[in-house]
Amino acid sequence: MKETLSLKLIDEICKEKDIEVNYLSYGWIRELKQNGKIRHIVRNTFDLNTASCYDILNDKYATYEVLKHNNINVLTHYMVFNKSIEGREEFAGNLSEEVSEIFKKIGKNIVVVKANTSSEGKNVYKVNSQEEAIQIIKELFQNKFSSVSICPFEDIECEYRVVFLDNEILYVYKKIAKDWKHNLANGARLETNLENDEKLEEVKKLALRAGQVTNSRFVTVDISKKTNGDIFVMEINASVCMSKFIEKAENGKQIAKSIYEKAIAKMFDK
Repeated sequence: MKETLSLKLIDEICKEKDIEVNYLSYGWIRELKQNGKIRHIVRNTFDLNTASCYDILNDKYATYEVLKHNNINVLTHYMVFNKSIEGREEFAGNLSEEVSEIFKKIGKNIVVVKANTSSEGKNVYKVNSQEEAIQIIKELFQNKFSSVSICPFEDIECEYRVVFLDNEILYVYKKIAKDWKHNLANGARLETNLENDEKLEEVKKLALRAGQVTNSRFVTVDISKKTNGDIFVMEINASVCMSKFIEKAENGKQIAKSIYEKAIAKMFDK
């Protein structure tokens, strides 16, 4: 497995804290041992969130449902099932009719289609018509995604990434897209000096609530700010990868190290 900056930093922390590390499953799993306790980090997923929490956050529509049910302001999602996947066919209808009905509910032709279990901005498409949406959905289904979501396209000014650990906000930074995707991997600009950001406290409160209602322990919460100033949760990430942040932010390694140190310490508190 590729040694990312995040994984190298985790290894550095473990060495400094005298934590034994063993690399299992071709490096996909890091097994940490200290004082008779064994913990695991699977790629960028720390041994903190419960399995049910991880499953919810690993599915964009499931995350939307939980947040909406708890009155959290979140981007609206409409789900379409892949009828070729066993267990999904009973929920799938006529694709053209389903898409047409969703477009009517959204009320505009520019929407975003995304696989529910994708990450890092992959398998996410901005489309301009029902025909284009249907074509993209068919392609995602051919790639064995069991479901996709259709969301309204919003004019987003920026996105905040909030690092959440056990009901505490550890850090917040801002991502500003160079196109319409606010992912650092897609070239978004990063801002870390948010002391005078008028939305910062509102963002923290929303992220804190989102983390609490999903029973999260260690996650990042992405909160989008529309051009009219309204904010909403875009998604929550159960895997906390900070490689691009380390690469792009001033003092990024030191900030990420402090965050990972606290998460690793929490793992051994159990």
